[in-house]
Amino acid sequence: MKTFGIQFPAPLLGCFAFVAAFIFACTLLVSPSLARQEKKDKYDVSGTWQGKFPTDSNERDEENPVAVQITVKNDDNKISGRSIFYVIVNRDNKKRVIGSSESDLLDPRFDGTTLTFFVETKAQPGNPSQRIEMRMRMTGPAEAELENREDSSSPVIKMKKVQDHTANT
Repeated sequence: MKTFGIQFPAPLLGCFAFVAAFIFACTLLVSPSLARQEKKDKYDVSGTWQGKFPTDSNERDEENPVAVQITVKNDDNKISGRSIFYVIVNRDNKKRVIGSSESDLLDPRFDGTTLTFFVETKAQPGNPSQRIEMRMRMTGPAEAELENREDSSSPVIKMKKVQDHTANT
């Protein structure tokens, strides 16, 4: 058989046809799975998130107050928000909130799975204010892990989305 002016033996053409069909079938099978994977890895970070310090196994969840709350807005892919870090003390074997520190999310960036931002601490006598880098890595549509990038001894806080905010509003 002659194709494009080249003489090919018939068995070789059958092999070419099989390989071409196989490549076409693989393309059809792989493309949708890659699209699903890409979609699966993208989360909606907008909403109100809360996290608590890790506890020991015999402490009830309701006895552990919220340690951090982060509110994230997404207005036409412009991320903004606010954080509240609560000061918690242990008095009479009970954890209590005695104060808080609030900050806008500074230079927030979201890549579809990880929100990176800075918070600014309040200046104290003898200590200037500081910018602290935080990272919130999404582990599911309503779950994330928050870590302080400046202090490796800080615990990783498990975050839960407690209120959805409509994206792009």
